[in-house]
Amino acid sequence: MRRASIAYVIVFVAVAAWAPYLSAYYQGLGISLSDIGLLLAMTSAVSLVSAPIWGAAHDRYPKSLLLLPLAAIVAALGAVGLATVGASPLLIPSAAAFAVGAAGLSPMMDVRVLEIARADRTRYARVRVWGSISFIVCAPLIGVLADAYGLRAIFLAMIPALLIGGLAATTLPGRSMSVRAPSLMRAPGTVLRHRPIALFLLGALVGWTALSAQSSFFTIYLRSLGAPNDLVGWAWSVGAITEVPAMFFFPLLARRFGVERLIVAGALVLVVRQVANVVFTDPALLIGFSLFQGVGYSLMLIGGVTFVSRQAPQGTAATAQGIFTGVASSLSSILGSGLGGQVAGFLTIRGLFAVSACVSLAAVVLIALAVLPVAGRGAEPASPGSSSLRA
Repeated sequence: MRRASIAYVIVFVAVAAWAPYLSAYYQGLGISLSDIGLLLAMTSAVSLVSAPIWGAAHDRYPKSLLLLPLAAIVAALGAVGLATVGASPLLIPSAAAFAVGAAGLSPMMDVRVLEIARADRTRYARVRVWGSISFIVCAPLIGVLADAYGLRAIFLAMIPALLIGGLAATTLPGRSMSVRAPSLMRAPGTVLRHRPIALFLLGALVGWTALSAQSSFFTIYLRSLGAPNDLVGWAWSVGAITEVPAMFFFPLLARRFGVERLIVAGALVLVVRQVANVVFTDPALLIGFSLFQGVGYSLMLIGGVTFVSRQAPQGTAATAQGIFTGVASSLSSILGSGLGGQVAGFLTIRGLFAVSACVSLAAVVLIALAVLPVAGRGAEPASPGSSSLRA
């Protein structure tokens, strides 16, 4: 578990560079809000396709140590392009390459950690929490770097972290307990035909779409209110602070209340966060309410990973996590950032936040309908091939 924690720490240095600042970097290149939304939607579409493919490849070759560093190299090459090509047409393939590589890191790392945890998969939370700690520390520091040297400086942290993190992830043991998937092409369909996962993914898609609509334009909104880059970094960092206790105590909470109820609770907390964005315009208050997002995000993320790992059909561990990552990080971003950019252009960013608050409330209902009926029925120990697996 210690080696896995180190890998998460390094990879999340890169996340701390791109999640808070990439949309602002695009704006600094002279790209309009609507075009930023379309660019983010395009890269999310690439991630949506790429994440399940990486996962299916990992299910087909579960003991391979080459897939994780390969994904990191592809992401780093795309980041080099983003840093150097400016607002030229080459920005699009560079962003796509970055999305292809980055999409593979999370599902492949997570599935290995979940196999190490084996019967008590909620222990995954205590490894993943080190990624949040890394994000908390690094996001404001990278903001200071961006203030001093310009937003292009975020790539000075992002590119080395991707490469070193991919290398560090190779120290995680291969999946010796997994059943090798019989086909790369059939695994995604096998997962999506499994009713509990399919229903959960639908509810999660609505919730993560609302969160993505907010997150995609939160940095730009804070800057419009006069917040400097270092304060923007603190806003994202503060939001991650409450992820730490939520993730650390997740195994205890899951044993007391159940994973499924924690997922619903996380969705409810995110509604509070969305409403605060509409009500308040003081950057200090908005940063304070970011504390709610950390709790809601961690309960939904860790709960979702655990729920999917328990429910995934035999031999589809990484594929199921790749699809969940695709929904949570990609398809939701396509809808959230793509449609969000258009709504923000028509209603202003604050108007977008009002719409996303309503969508977030609808997500609570859908997620409850998806997970509560199977509460307590998906925690049995999985067979050897069963599943074992943002910003």
